[in-house]
Amino acid sequence: MADIVETAARKVFDRYDVDGDGLVTADEYRKVVSELGSQVTESEAQGLIDSVDNNGDRQMSFEEFWAALNG
Repeated sequence: MADIVETAARKVFDRYDVDGDGLVTADEYRKVVSELGSQVTESEAQGLIDSVDNNGDRQMSFEEFWAALNG
């Protein structure tokens, strides 16, 4: 069951990782949110990323995303 949930989480993360580099930036997050019909400011997007960023690079890795989901 955990593998199914992690696979689903990976699909969500990959949707936001627009350039496929394994990291989600505030700009990528904003782009996908916009495509989904909502709006978020640059500072709101960066705030979200920063809230799960454990290593201070101001980007979100899958490991950070997964940890946030399981926190």
